[in-house]
Amino acid sequence: MAGIVSKRASGIEPSVTLSLTAKANALKEAGEDVVGLTAGEPDFDTPESIRNAGIRAINEGKTRYTPASGILPLRKAVAEQYSKMLGVEYGFKEVVISHGAKHSIFNALYTLTDPGDEVMITAPYWVSYPDMIKLVGAVPRIIELTAGEGYRLSLDRLKAEIGRRKPKVIMLNSPNNPAGVIYSPPEMEAIARLVLDSGISMISDEIYEYLVFKGYEHRSPVSLVPELKDSCVVISGVSKSYAMTGWRLGWALAEQNVAYRMGAYQAHATGCPNAISQWAALEALNNGASDRDMMCREFEKRKNIFGERLARIPNISFPDPGGAFYFLADVSKLYGKCGVKGSDEFCEKLLKEKGLLLIPGGPFGCDGTVRFSFAASEETLGKALDRFESFVRDYS
Repeated sequence: MAGIVSKRASGIEPSVTLSLTAKANALKEAGEDVVGLTAGEPDFDTPESIRNAGIRAINEGKTRYTPASGILPLRKAVAEQYSKMLGVEYGFKEVVISHGAKHSIFNALYTLTDPGDEVMITAPYWVSYPDMIKLVGAVPRIIELTAGEGYRLSLDRLKAEIGRRKPKVIMLNSPNNPAGVIYSPPEMEAIARLVLDSGISMISDEIYEYLVFKGYEHRSPVSLVPELKDSCVVISGVSKSYAMTGWRLGWALAEQNVAYRMGAYQAHATGCPNAISQWAALEALNNGASDRDMMCREFEKRKNIFGERLARIPNISFPDPGGAFYFLADVSKLYGKCGVKGSDEFCEKLLKEKGLLLIPGGPFGCDGTVRFSFAASEETLGKALDRFESFVRDYS
């Protein structure tokens, strides 16, 4: 029946990162010679002790509904760990466990905004941010940043934007997907102080908080400006740091009434998170640090190898990723040479001619770029660079 889809639903498209990762896997399964650096997830298996915790939960019958905001032991563990890490006291009633950090962000947006409220985000942004904002009825206000600015929101730029029109909420993601950019503690403190003084709420997406490399330091805005706690929702989870993407388990830390409302919404919208995943996440928090740190060291090794070689390829540039597992490379100088007008066409041509699949920068709000993920084996990374170098040579 024509016309039955709502206007709201009609404006939403699937996540490009998930779609292209699925495309790469489908091509490989069909026997095509394709190398894909699209995945935004660790290529490691979930550590054994965490897997075993999930198995124990099944064998012990911990497979029923849990409280909507999560099991008490996990909420207490999150509150205790983050109280120590951030230097700000959180109780378990200020923790909401959800179906991944993405779900936590959506719950926070629903709870903090009313229809028509503006939510400020910076580009390049994670692909889901604008659509998530639209889904709750709010309006994305995109601040476009440049490579010359290091893809960082400066204090002066933020002051000017707030002076022009104050948003209801600002969302920051540090370490950042897709550029791997980390705000330094002084930068983050200045931004956090201005946000607090301006009466703006904040959502701080810190899902890559443990994937930080030498020479860089991640600090949550709440740890730098403790008074921000009452107006900031801190988002994290186990997916990236503990190689648990498919377990779908994340959390939010927020002032008690905000957390209560997020939990109430979740109770009606989706119900409780997966029970088995919650017990596995508890094991990750309690005993997963050594595995987590090992994976971070391996990612840093890959970053250095990949980055050194990528830097020798002419006509591209990129910021040094301080965290996460991505390079966001400006390839716009190649567009005219290879006869394309944007990142989508560039990636299509690269796939057709060299069998290399990357994520176009357009859906990140940065159309002159492509995203490489180095969450892959050194062998795969080497093959990808061979193909990319060959493509660039063809059009140099």
